[in-house]
Amino acid sequence: MLTDKAKKIFSLKYSINEKETWEQAVWRVTKHISIVEKKENRNKFEDAIFNLIYNKVFIPGGRVIANSGTGIKNLMNCFVLPIEDSRQSIYGTLQNAAEIFAHGGGVGFNFSNVREKNSLIKSTGGHASGPISFMSLYNHTGEVIQQASRRGAQLGCLNIDHPDIEDFINYKSEINETNKRFLSEYKENLILNDLNNDGNDYFEILKKTLRDNQLSHFNISINITDKFMNSYLKEDKFNLLSKVDKTIVKSIDAKHLFNLIAQRAWECGDPGILFPDRANEDNMVKYLGNLDATNPCSEIWLLPYEACCLGSLNLHSFYDEKTKGINFEFLEFAIRNAVRFLDNVQTLTELPIEEINTWSKGLRRLGLGVMGFADLLAELEIPYDSPAAIKLSSELSWFISFFGWLESISLAKEKGSFPFYNKDKVDLNVIEKSLNIKKKDINFNMQEIRNTGVRNTAVTAIAPTGSISILANVNSGIEPFFALAYKRNITEGIGNTAKNFLIELNPYLAKKLYLYGYKDNEIDEIQQEILENKTILKSNLVDDKIKSIFTNAHEISPYSHVNIQSAWQKYIDSSISKTINLSKDSTVDDVEKIFFYMWNKNLKGGTIYRDKSKSFQILNT
Repeated sequence: MLTDKAKKIFSLKYSINEKETWEQAVWRVTKHISIVEKKENRNKFEDAIFNLIYNKVFIPGGRVIANSGTGIKNLMNCFVLPIEDSRQSIYGTLQNAAEIFAHGGGVGFNFSNVREKNSLIKSTGGHASGPISFMSLYNHTGEVIQQASRRGAQLGCLNIDHPDIEDFINYKSEINETNKRFLSEYKENLILNDLNNDGNDYFEILKKTLRDNQLSHFNISINITDKFMNSYLKEDKFNLLSKVDKTIVKSIDAKHLFNLIAQRAWECGDPGILFPDRANEDNMVKYLGNLDATNPCSEIWLLPYEACCLGSLNLHSFYDEKTKGINFEFLEFAIRNAVRFLDNVQTLTELPIEEINTWSKGLRRLGLGVMGFADLLAELEIPYDSPAAIKLSSELSWFISFFGWLESISLAKEKGSFPFYNKDKVDLNVIEKSLNIKKKDINFNMQEIRNTGVRNTAVTAIAPTGSISILANVNSGIEPFFALAYKRNITEGIGNTAKNFLIELNPYLAKKLYLYGYKDNEIDEIQQEILENKTILKSNLVDDKIKSIFTNAHEISPYSHVNIQSAWQKYIDSSISKTINLSKDSTVDDVEKIFFYMWNKNLKGGTIYRDKSKSFQILNT
């Protein structure tokens, strides 16, 4: 059964005509995704998948739940589309993006091939407007199309050596020309009407609101190379290269540029940072191209025209009340069935963009992830910011990838390897890494695996799981508890607008308090304290052990956030969507150090968010 808040989300986002029940939806999804199974295997698979999804042990991505069995053939949430340096490519990609938005998907783009602003266009004698101008066009398209569908989420990234990189970094922090004109007229009216100081206060609020609304359908990220980071370490100059002829347009101080990224992220949460060199270490198909862009939430790196095929395991489901540990046998069962399920989703998905069908089915990339990690830690009484949590993260990362790859190898024997598989060119490093902890009863012959192939280019990625974690009634992704009591805005429609909201209280705290002998009236008093103080740490009624288990996201060091992400990243094939939360009084220097620490800890990317740095945010205490 769904909780009341899960029913609210299910009705708003996934139920057909808002009348379908959860059980009916799960049967709809199960029947549709099982149709590609052989008849002799189908009933067994249907039973396994129905029970896993119905009991919220495994929940697929939102488009799978919403669209399966409805006649809508797109079951993917996100895509990456290429952009070359021509009007034909820019507007052709925009048309494809609009089609994806209409089918409920989000898109990631790398704008780095677009020539820099003011460079000469020989064919017309004019000058280029640069990549940022086209991002604004794409953003508006996301706003228009979303009115008939869901929000057109987009990620725009730019390589660190692009000549327009400074403008790109600044774009979501500084007011654009249109808004400057608007503010100029507004301020002139303040003076003409001789308003008091309150008028200037309103001016600043309006300025921040307008700034936050720029590229409101885009996350933006910088592709930062190891070459740049080495220049940063040496405090050297770094060359920005023309997209027209590769000549040096400008030599810039690397430390200044990195500090500018930190400054803007401190101001508004954007840009995030991506590390393509690290991502390509796990790129199995380098012979087909380098990974240089991600989906909008950055959990999965994709080649052009690929789609992300996502689903998440609810880690709390594997907690065993009897043993007070993890049921790894059940976890293996869920992993194997989830990989088979997602592989079937790849088979069934079709879009009216043939290149996407070709590349997605040619590579069959999967993104099996997790949610409810904080819930599992609470049950195990392991503090999030502890060595034990880091150790468990690494063990679970390996276990899920290990059995994910075993299932992919098994599927290759049954159904064939992914069509673009080339045994002479494929890089099996990522598989060897995931299989490096030998199980006593399994022997691996890598040459045999190379000859037989694997069914998928990748099997694991950790998505943010916003809505589906509410369905499962657990915390999202691998995040710590944001707070023990908070308001969650539900967005839909134009811009940053809350259509609805939920008040959430942590369900495990009361459970632990009962376990430790607290009475009803004491628990009520403790929860009231949390609502007033926004923390459990100030309570005189709770012992230190419980406080350590229920430390919230803002009370955990940002370095501990990164340590957990790094431990999970060790075996995850793709990437991880995670926010490094910072308190409102954090400094730009804090952000710069955290960004450097992310690179040093071998992450594939990361984002920070300083509390209250945007006028609108999804979670609020």
